[in-house]
Amino acid sequence: MVLQHQTTTRRPARIFATYLGLVGLTYLLGLAAVDLTAHGQIVSGWWPAAGAAVLAVLAVPRRFQVPAAAGVWLMTALSNELAGRPLDLSLAYGLSNGVEALIVAWLLTRDGRRPSFATVRDVERLVVAALAGAVAIGVLAGLSGALLADGDFVRTAVPLVASHGSAVLTIVPVALTGAGLRVPGVRWQRIMQPVALAAVQLYVFAPSQHLPLAFLPMPFLVWGTFQFATRFVAVELLSVAVVATMATTFGGGPFSGPAVSNAFGQVSSLQAFLLTYTVSVLVFSAARNEQAYLADRLAEREQLLRGGILDAQIGLVIMRETSDNTVQVVQSNVRAVALLAPSIPLIGPDDDLDAEGERVIQLATDGTPNPFVTAILSARSAPNGEWYDEFTVGDNNLRQVELFITRVPQPHGKALITAQVVDVTERHSADVAIRRALRDERRAAAHLREASKRQDDFVSAVSHELRTPITSIIGFVEVLRDEGGLGDDQLDYLDIVERNARRLNVLVEDYLALGAGRARSADPASSTDLARLCTETVEELTPFAADRGVDLTWTAHDGVFARIDHHDATRVLANLMTNAVKFTPSGGSVTVDVAIDGRGEHCVLTVTDTGVGIAPEQLERVFERFYRTERAEKHSVPGVGLGLALVRELVERSGGTVTMHSDGVHGTQAIVVLRLATPAAGPTQEPVPTA
Repeated sequence: MVLQHQTTTRRPARIFATYLGLVGLTYLLGLAAVDLTAHGQIVSGWWPAAGAAVLAVLAVPRRFQVPAAAGVWLMTALSNELAGRPLDLSLAYGLSNGVEALIVAWLLTRDGRRPSFATVRDVERLVVAALAGAVAIGVLAGLSGALLADGDFVRTAVPLVASHGSAVLTIVPVALTGAGLRVPGVRWQRIMQPVALAAVQLYVFAPSQHLPLAFLPMPFLVWGTFQFATRFVAVELLSVAVVATMATTFGGGPFSGPAVSNAFGQVSSLQAFLLTYTVSVLVFSAARNEQAYLADRLAEREQLLRGGILDAQIGLVIMRETSDNTVQVVQSNVRAVALLAPSIPLIGPDDDLDAEGERVIQLATDGTPNPFVTAILSARSAPNGEWYDEFTVGDNNLRQVELFITRVPQPHGKALITAQVVDVTERHSADVAIRRALRDERRAAAHLREASKRQDDFVSAVSHELRTPITSIIGFVEVLRDEGGLGDDQLDYLDIVERNARRLNVLVEDYLALGAGRARSADPASSTDLARLCTETVEELTPFAADRGVDLTWTAHDGVFARIDHHDATRVLANLMTNAVKFTPSGGSVTVDVAIDGRGEHCVLTVTDTGVGIAPEQLERVFERFYRTERAEKHSVPGVGLGLALVRELVERSGGTVTMHSDGVHGTQAIVVLRLATPAAGPTQEPVPTA
């Protein structure tokens, strides 16, 4: 867990300046510590330069820590030599200090980051690093003192381990500890705590005070951990170390009294005091940081719970089974109360509260239980303890809600029940409206189908009735022409009558064919020679095309038989070619092509013209009955819009497809795909003359 971690990018010049400042501080503190060394001791009772040396190595990037430690070696050796120690001993002590600083810095930054000492884990790492560095300098400096100054290894090494370890533990946190979490505290206590600690220090370490009261500052330091951040507590620890060291050096305080008979005992007692205080207070402060951090996280999660769930638009009820007949409402949000009230009250008179002040819902009732209670009871026997229900609540049962019940058994025997309540009134109303609209639409569609059927029946009946008089008109026109004796004007009148009668006859036949197509399906044994049919149809329509100045040509493979009724195929080809000629201006061309597809399963009939084309958005509609394109209306092309509708009806009845392609500018192409047949599939009928 990392409570606070800040990374900053510093310029090389600033890093170098910081390093030089800390190395200079190491030199000054080392010089002062040697001057204050107790009489008769080869080492100082407290070595604050060790803490400054570690900070100097930590000030540079990890890859430059070895050169930085070399600088510490030289400065520490210089301070020892200038303080009066022999040069060889000064160099040895300087090397020992450099090694110590390098070990501590390397251990503190082994994971690539500088510690903030805001957690117990960081403090533990500092203690381990300080102990490792202190042991290293104790061994190296103890050997140096024994070899170069005829000193006692133990009496040199032990004080060094204590003095350097306490110095690193006291000084390093002051510089590296972040601001930490804001500690809530009372203002007067923030003022009184430093004052009280200073007064206690002056009393305990007064020159004339030799009572064993070294424990007395501890309660005030602990008090400080509740009022200030870790950095301020580290500063107070440093002040205690400085005051205790100075007082002991000048013969004051409990560590220089009659109970301590020699300098070795003074140094050992003082460092034990500093180590105990520093480690205890730092761990206590870090633990307080973690507690405050966890408390903040818990508060944030509680706020999230309230904001995300309890204040959600979905109703939530959390319950606990207290017996077979009762459940206790642990928590319910405002939305659940609003959705279920008043039919299923979750709040009400205090008579419904249990001894713990929680709402109780009775599952056993004399009458019919409400839907909420029924769902809870159903969840007990449901698979996985889950149940869903939908019911109406509210005044006059106007609100529709969905209820999701989940029952989770607990180890102690009682089950935890959660209920999610969702307002689906609008969705329910929309569903009802959609069903009503769908019912009305089906009813309207049925009426339209019935009206269309009546219309088709009417037109079919009229068409049948028109067939006889039209045939009579055409027959009597021929009789009048054969009898002779008519003038030129009268013959022209007969031509007009015959032409319009035949046109009306084609229209009647087309509509009758459409009606008949619905009633019967194609004969699977039908077979038509498309090559022969194309030849005959082109010959019949060539005069019509010539009158309009259109060139009519065709290409086909011999013996291409399609599975389609001969009469139907004739009408399909005649309608497509007639349409193509009608919509092609003079000088244009119409081409008919018959081929077999690549798989050898279908034959493809293609009619291509160079006419005015069809707009792409109208291509699909041209197959609708009575539909005429805008260009047909604009150019007054004769027709009622039944030709292509008849083509599709006849082609699809034979199991084929018909499509139209056009870019709306450069003509139109009609493609009919039919299944292949063989001559043996059925006799080829003689062509029926077109009208």
